[in-house]
Amino acid sequence: MMQASRRTVATEASIALPGWGAVLRHASTLLLLLAAGVFVFGLVRTAQQWLLRTPIASVQVDGALHHVDKRAIAERLAPVVTGNYFSVDLVAIHDVVSATEWVDEVRVSRRWPDGVRVHIREKQPVARWGQQGLISSRGELFAPSVAEGVDGLPVLFGPASKSMHVMEQYRAMNTILRSLGMTIVELELTERMSWFLRLDNGIRLVIDQVDTIEKLQRFAYLYERQLKPDAGNIASIDLRYRNGVAVGWKVQKNMKNITPSV
Repeated sequence: MMQASRRTVATEASIALPGWGAVLRHASTLLLLLAAGVFVFGLVRTAQQWLLRTPIASVQVDGALHHVDKRAIAERLAPVVTGNYFSVDLVAIHDVVSATEWVDEVRVSRRWPDGVRVHIREKQPVARWGQQGLISSRGELFAPSVAEGVDGLPVLFGPASKSMHVMEQYRAMNTILRSLGMTIVELELTERMSWFLRLDNGIRLVIDQVDTIEKLQRFAYLYERQLKPDAGNIASIDLRYRNGVAVGWKVQKNMKNITPSV
């Protein structure tokens, strides 16, 4: 009997090639992306060219300003606000504004498309320094040509090199005195480093540089426990003693120097 021979037939896997429709769709997408890129690039270039030909047209000066004159600032900036959005010199603007007597801090920035913004923080005077100067919250001395609304500030005196120390001591002393219902209206640091205080109730205090704050705290203790009933008759109190104080009376009283009963 004859057997039929078996043949193994190898079949080749067929690879599907993309059709022309898909190729065209991909090509169209690429062309659209390319066109969009060219358009955006051209738009940016056109805007840049326009800005280069457009000078700065406005300067906005803002901030909580009470002493700084915005118009005066704008006039001072006129010579340095030149160029366009890209070339305007922000450093030069900053330097001009910083040199103004009432200016504490300045921030300068560009404003699209043809402006500059100048934000100013004024110096905050917390006291007068001597006859004409002022002292800021940072302890900085400055003497503006015009200073309105500062008559009610306390007056501080002392060596210019000690202005920060005087300010720190003023704050510490005032904290203690406010607890007694009093505030400092004048404070002087002498060349010998003694302190002279005049309070809003007319009392004058003298303190030396040794344990200054501790001695003022001792005065607060004595005032509350012994001196308060006669406060209207007190002219001055000398706190430079180690274990007591000397009271100067408006109408002399037959009393010895007071010693703390602690």
